[in-house]
Amino acid sequence: MRRAGVMLTLLLALAGCKSEPDFDERYEKAQKEIEQTAREIERDLEKARKDAAKASPSATPEAEEGSAADAAS
Repeated sequence: MRRAGVMLTLLLALAGCKSEPDFDERYEKAQKEIEQTAREIERDLEKARKDAAKASPSATPEAEEGSAADAAS
């Protein structure tokens, strides 16, 4: 009976163990997270550019370059 209890304990312990992800699995997960973060940053930057353009047309980088060229003339 004791032997069955030890075996049952070992089986339950093994069933609860999950192997850690290998390098490829970790890499894929990290790559997906990085790509998602990059998309979010790009979306935020585009929104900020549009908001800045609405607030003041001269606040855009293209307008600043044009005014610098005008000042140099």
